[in-house]
Amino acid sequence: MPRKKQSSGRNYIAGAFVAILIITVVRNIWPELIPYSAFQFWHVKTGPLAWLAAGWPMLIWGVGLNIALSLFRNDKQALNSLREQGHTWRSTLFMGTIISLRAGIFEELIFRWLIFLAAMATVRVSNFLFFGFLGFGFPEWFHLNIWGPIANWTTFGMLKEHIFSPQGWAIGAAMLSTNAFFRDGHRYQGLLGVVNSWFIGMYLFWIMFHHGLLAAIVLHFAYDFLIFTYAAIRLAKRS
Repeated sequence: MPRKKQSSGRNYIAGAFVAILIITVVRNIWPELIPYSAFQFWHVKTGPLAWLAAGWPMLIWGVGLNIALSLFRNDKQALNSLREQGHTWRSTLFMGTIISLRAGIFEELIFRWLIFLAAMATVRVSNFLFFGFLGFGFPEWFHLNIWGPIANWTTFGMLKEHIFSPQGWAIGAAMLSTNAFFRDGHRYQGLLGVVNSWFIGMYLFWIMFHHGLLAAIVLHFAYDFLIFTYAAIRLAKRS
């Protein structure tokens, strides 16, 4: 595992603990800063078939992107290196399943739930500190006039009701700042990985809002699992 990935994992865990602390303090002192209940997103809104119907574009994209990359880049050396290290299609599929489960469960719990809830409070506090106490908060202005509109345009308006939530600008700002953290955790994948993870993160937010956190967990697992399955198939063909 790359060192950068290990570092990102530690940052995720630290971020989760900090988020729990923030949520606990805010719930007891300024509950109005977080307009959602702690377990609101755990409510299962639809069934597995609806999750699949909503998530298939993301799943197709993940597999298609990896097929395209394998066709346009010469990764024979990488495949041979994996074989020399003792990796087989079976071991790749097994480890891929474990990694996919870990990513699907922990990353969704950390980003789409804990850090997202905590960020609703922290962006409001930041807004107060950066001139909000004078009636003009820079974070709020930046979100409503620059960051939010750009994010809304690049996601084709699918998340407009949340980016510019009637419950307050902080909902959208919390989502975008959380997704930026999620995106930065994939820097070890290079520029394409960073851009791809940002869009996948936004799509998973859409899944969570419309179908629930459990749907986001399942689809995140399926996305990663299909990618590892494709890698296992390629290794099997090289055997």
